[in-house]
Order: sequence, then C-alpha cells, then structure tokens
Amino acid sequence: MEILIRIVFCQLMLFVLVACSTGAGNGQDTSLPSVALTTTANSVQSGDNVRLTWISRNANSCVATGGWSGTKNRIGSQLLGPLTVSQNYILTCTNTMGSVSDSVSVAVVSPDAATLSFSSDANPVDYDGVVTLSWSTRNVDACSASGDWNGSKATSGTETVGPLISDSQFNLSCSGSGGDINASVTVQVNSAASPVINFMSSTSNVSAGDNVTLSWNATGAETCTAADDWSGNKAISGSEVVGPLNANSNFTLNCVGAGGASSKSLSVSVLPATGDGINGFIDSSYINRLGVSQVYVYAGTVEPDDKDGDSGDPLLVVDVSQAPGTCNFNYAVAGLSNGSYTLAFTAEGETDIAGQDDPISFKGVYNFTYSGNALQHDIVAANILRVGANQAYQTVQAAAAAATAGDVIEVDAGNYPDDIIVFRTNNLTVRGVGGRAHISGTYVIPFRSGSDVDNGMGLWVNKSTGLTVENIEFSNARVADENGAGIRNQGRDLTICNSYFHNNEDGFLGGAYGTLLIEYSEFYLNGWTDLGRNHNMYIDEGDRFILRHSYSHHARIGHNVKTRARENHILYNRIMDETDGTASYAIDVPNGGLTYVIGNLLQQGPDTDNSTLFPYGAEGLSGDGRTHQLYVVNNTLVNDRGNGTFINISGGTEKAVVINNIFAGGGGTVNGATEESNNIISADPGLVDRANYDYRLTAGSIARDAGIAPGQGAGLDLTPVYHYVHPSSQEDRPRDNSLDIGAYEYAE
Repeated sequence: MEILIRIVFCQLMLFVLVACSTGAGNGQDTSLPSVALTTTANSVQSGDNVRLTWISRNANSCVATGGWSGTKNRIGSQLLGPLTVSQNYILTCTNTMGSVSDSVSVAVVSPDAATLSFSSDANPVDYDGVVTLSWSTRNVDACSASGDWNGSKATSGTETVGPLISDSQFNLSCSGSGGDINASVTVQVNSAASPVINFMSSTSNVSAGDNVTLSWNATGAETCTAADDWSGNKAISGSEVVGPLNANSNFTLNCVGAGGASSKSLSVSVLPATGDGINGFIDSSYINRLGVSQVYVYAGTVEPDDKDGDSGDPLLVVDVSQAPGTCNFNYAVAGLSNGSYTLAFTAEGETDIAGQDDPISFKGVYNFTYSGNALQHDIVAANILRVGANQAYQTVQAAAAAATAGDVIEVDAGNYPDDIIVFRTNNLTVRGVGGRAHISGTYVIPFRSGSDVDNGMGLWVNKSTGLTVENIEFSNARVADENGAGIRNQGRDLTICNSYFHNNEDGFLGGAYGTLLIEYSEFYLNGWTDLGRNHNMYIDEGDRFILRHSYSHHARIGHNVKTRARENHILYNRIMDETDGTASYAIDVPNGGLTYVIGNLLQQGPDTDNSTLFPYGAEGLSGDGRTHQLYVVNNTLVNDRGNGTFINISGGTEKAVVINNIFAGGGGTVNGATEESNNIISADPGLVDRANYDYRLTAGSIARDAGIAPGQGAGLDLTPVYHYVHPSSQEDRPRDNSLDIGAYEYAE
C-alpha cells in the first residue's frame, strides 16, 4: 500500500555544498550549485512506490539519471514505482561554474524482510515550531524511539513533537520476524527570526490638521515601542489614531523578540506644508484608472497644450496617484521658482507623445502665483448631487433620476433600504462619503414590465456607459428567480471601487462589456442556501474583466470568482474559503480566454464544496475566437482540504504557463499540459502564519531568491509589481536582483 509522506528537507541541507550567489552585480554564477535528494524509504518490497524530493540552489538546470531520467525543476518531488528491482537515483544540477550531484538508493527486499519508512512533514521548521513524524513498517513486531523522543511506538503511526528550539534527531528502531531495522530523521530548526512587522497607515497624505490611523502586526515580537513622530510602548498588534498632523511625519515601530530586533517606518505627507510646490486632490470622476492621468504645469498664464515640442510645452508633468485601498487621487508638483503658472489636468497622458501634436483635452485649468510657500489646489467635480437625511435628495434613486451625464452623486454614510435603481445616464460617479452608504434589501424584488423598481434583477442595475461606484455596501439582494445581485450589470465600462457585497443571492452578476474593473472591494457570504449557482461574483459574459487588490471569501456553495469574459486579469487579491467556507472554486474560468492570474493569495478550506481550487475551461473552451492562454505567475496557493487538485486545465488550451508559484498543502498540483518552472510544492514552504492566512515569507523560506524572470505573456509583462495588503489594499512589491517565489517578496 502506497504511503505518501511529506519529505524531509532538513537532513538534506546538512549536505548542501554552497548556497546560491548572485555574483558581483552582473548576473553571472560565481559558485557551484548545490543539490540535496531524499527518499521516503531506503528499502521497499516489490511493487511498492517511493517518493523522491529534491532542492537545489544556484542551479540553472537539473537532470535525472540512474533509476529515473529527464530534466527536472530546481525544486520538486516525484512519485516513482512500482519498484521491482533495487535502484540508484542520481540528480545532477549545473550552472556556469560546473555541476554537482546527489543520489539515493532504494533496495527492493524480499517479502518477509523488515521495512521501515520514517519522515517528517516539515523541514526545516521555524524556531518554536512543531513537526509531525510519520512512519510505517512491515514484518516487525515492536518499535522504540530514542534521541529527541523516546518510548515504545506502534509499528505505524504519526506523532507531533515540539516546540523545537534547536536541531533535533529522532531515531526509530524496530524488530520482529523480518529482522532489525533502524531509521533516523534530523530536523533542522531555524534560528529564531527577527520580528516581522506589518505596519501601515490609512493614507499616505493628509491635509494639514487631519488625523491618520496607524495599524500594525508584529509576528515573532515580545515587545514593541514607537519612535520618531509618535512614542510609547505599543501592543504586538493594534491600531491608533495619530494627529492632528501639521507637517510631514515619520512613524517608526521598533519590536524585539527571541530572534532579535526589527524596525519598520512609514511616512505621511501633509498637504499643504511649508515648502515649495503645489499639490492637491483630483476628483475620481475625472480619472482614467486604466490609463495615465497627469497634471501639467506651464510658465505664465497660458492655454494648456500638449507636449508637441514648441515654446508652449509644459515645464513639468507629474503623475496622479491613487492612495492604496481608497478611491482617492492626488498629485504633488515640486521644484517651482517664484512666479506665475498655469496648472491643468488630463486623463489622456498616455496619448500625448512628446514632439508631436496630439489632440488631448484638459480639465481644471488653474492660474496661480507661487511665492515660496506650498499651495493646495483641488480639482473638484463640476456638479455634485448630494444624498442624505439633511441633503437635497433623500434617496440615491431620486438623485439618479435628476442627474445628467458626468455628474457626481455623493451619498452620506448610512442605511438606504430598498433604494433600488436602474442607471441609464452615462458617466455618473456614485460615491459614499463619511463612510460607506449601505444599500440593503428588505423584500423579494418582483419583475413587472416597464418598472425600474420592480426590475426582477437586483438592488442596482446598470444599463449605462461609464458608471463608477465607490464606497457603497450592498446586502440582502433577493429576486423571485433567486439570483438577485447587489449590482447587476448590463452596461459598458463599469468601475467598482472600495465597495462591500455581502449576504446577497449574487454579489455581482452581469457582463464585462468594454471593461469591468473591480478594485479594493470585499465580497463575503454571497449565495443562496445550497443552490450552487449563486456566487460572490459572476461575470457571465463580456470583453475584459479586471479584479485587483480585493478580498473575496466564504461564497456559499458557489464560486468566490467566476468569469466567462474573453479576457481576465485577476491580480493581487485574497480569494479564500478560510476555516469554514463552503465555496466550490476559488476561481472559475469555465470557458477559457486570455487569463492572467498574478500575485494572488488563493486558499481552499477544509469544507470546500469541490476538490479543485482553480479550473480553467471546465465547461468547454469557447469557440467564439477568443485566445485560450493562461498565465499563472507568483501566486501562493494553499489547499487545506488535504486532497484534490490545485489547478485543472482543459485539453485544447493553446498555452498554459505556471511560473514562480507556491503550492502548499495536500493534493495534486497541476492537471493538464503546462509550461511549469520554478514552482515550490511543499507542506512547509516557510510562510509566516499559514494557520491565520499570513502567507508572507519567513526569513528561512525556501522561496526566497528562488524565482526566475517570468517574461511576457501575450504582450503583457508578467513580473509582479504589488503585494496584497489585508484587507483589500496593496503596496509596491520590493524589487531586487532575485525574485522570490509566491505572492510576496521577503522584506526585513
């Protein structure tokens, strides 16, 4: 009977020759590679299988010889058998400096001989960590333990040992009718790591006199203290409102633990502040989220013009930036001398080619005189309709009926029960202010021909072009057909930002006509009883779907993300069942299409309704002429179900590339024809706190510096540029000479 046991890495590392070296900044290898190969059992009976596991460092390629053959990934495992004769397995890894080999032998013994298989589920382990030892035998009657465990043991079983604070050796001796047999497992324990600090602010810039909320979590810390522009002892995790701020401020958190000390700092800019330049905010209704929005500054009082190379070109051009986790946009222009200037905003920066005449348009033209002190100028919406108990409109429905193209509807935070709308006016922006505005359903919405309220589809139905929804909460959408949506989309170019969909029959339902962009949003517990056809979000057709920096979790029986769009960009999200979720798939792309899955945290829980985490083309690849290519790059995928398949790819897929991913947990990794490279398959790849879904890398993670440049996929650069930050936010991914595997780049 096949015994599948996680492979021991620790004792292998005792024989590693030289860890990887990046050379003197020129990308050349300056040391030999290293390789370590191990097996689950050194003796088996005829017909049994064994699993080989290996890890290499600083290698360009690895080749198997002896009892196996072929090119192998730099890190991996492989089940071999059934064995009928003894075998010697050799793995040779090479770089420009030369080659290094490691080998293991597996003896096939007679049926009445004693056999013993003994291993650990994780190796190395973090300081104060635990491991589970597993063993199985044949033809023995009794076993006893020695070394760093002791006592009589059953002839097969598992036992969790720890916490471990130093390298440990576990010996197992068995005897019986088949003779005596011994085995040892050495578990390497990483030195106690310095605390890992996650430290963030609610915004990176504020107006003078405003507050900022700092939040933090320090893994592996015993004490923390604040320094610079705040002070005092701090809890290991928490949040604190700091302010009012009247100058640019720097906040530092110093934490100490068993492994040493760590420090993390962040800065908050205050606008305006004493100093040069002009800065301010741009209303999001003017922003091109998929293009380049910029502010141009000209000398003197002029009519704004493009960068066509004549005397009227701008002196300075600066990008408009979006504050992470928000729908707020700002700019800052520095380096001005005293004098008069003209400032203008354009959302068409990518079409303004230097040296040629381009017909771009400007908004918010502003003339000002600069005399040495910082100025603030905000470019606000031209027309704002306000909704709330003390505003001109009591409901969003009433404001939408009165709005014209390009207007902004601002909705005071609060509850708006049954504020049901069908949007037909183009280019509206609807945003909650002072917190999220909550659109809640209290009854089953019927269908009545000619009625927008009795639309039979959902709380908000979009039939317009260019609608933007910001800071809105949707709950309890129900219709007679049991597929009521928080938002039902039948329009084009819809944007959803920083919104929350929960406890609806469907969170979002509809097409991705033009471009559907969902960012910085949360989807939770959408779905209806156990139907299985309702989802957190279901893009049922369309052109292009972009989901980024969002959190989709605990869909009821249905999928956390399901999309039939022709093109899909699923980037830097957290998509999970967690402990008690019952979702079927984390991501479902049932009809294929050009699909990018980059930088995500994907997890399948123990109660999932389906054993596959992510299928591609499960309902048949569409024959509508779309490109059937899949790129899965630098994700961290965790299967807490214990079995099943991480990724299942339909036959007929033109191209499937799986690069730099971490696969942690039970089950098969990828089913289907793929181009796979530099993926880690490990029960313990070195995650900060897998049990609590913190998938950042530990200092000793085998994923560090083990990635490769992913190149391009169908013309798009596949290199990850962000990290997901919980909840529903992001930060820039650090860049260095060596890319880490998985969704996170290790940072001190």
